[in-house]
Amino acid sequence: EILKRKPDAILSIDTTKANVAKEALKSGVSIVNDISGGMFEPDIFNVVKEFNVAIVLMHIKGKPKTMQASPVYSDVVSEVYNYLAIQSEIACTHGIHKIIIDPGIGFGKRTEDNLGLIERLEDFKSLGFPIMMGLSRKSFIGNILNLPVEERDDATNTLNSFSLWNGARMIRTHNVKQAVQTCKLFNSMIKD
Repeated sequence: EILKRKPDAILSIDTTKANVAKEALKSGVSIVNDISGGMFEPDIFNVVKEFNVAIVLMHIKGKPKTMQASPVYSDVVSEVYNYLAIQSEIACTHGIHKIIIDPGIGFGKRTEDNLGLIERLEDFKSLGFPIMMGLSRKSFIGNILNLPVEERDDATNTLNSFSLWNGARMIRTHNVKQAVQTCKLFNSMIKD
């Protein structure tokens, strides 16, 4: 229905399930956003290849229901980097060429883990794929600033700006207007 009303829209499906992705792709979706980076259902790579679409490979530690139950890392940046390197290599071996990586802020990570990933986001540029960040209204922002979810947009935008500066090329957000303004300002200053 969205594509009937706006044929130039680029739609993504947020799923870890190959059959859900396939049905969405049949309906005109052009990006599969897999929070498990292809780990939960590896057949998702075959579906993405079949339709020749983009895939977002995100890092998650654990499963959504248990991911925040005491996650521990010895070095969060290297562990997330290695996970994304392996999963993007698997995607490449399936013949997938449109790959986006997402370090998975808030998905099985403590506040300090999230901050470390944002601070060292530039490290992920060496993987050679566009980086997407989903920072919008995350609980770690509330933990730091003691803010309810509906008051986290300004802080989100600050982190979005920092992420763009450090290599992010896509922002997943709730406050689209604010993020678009930030991206326009950033793009007017940076030519890379």
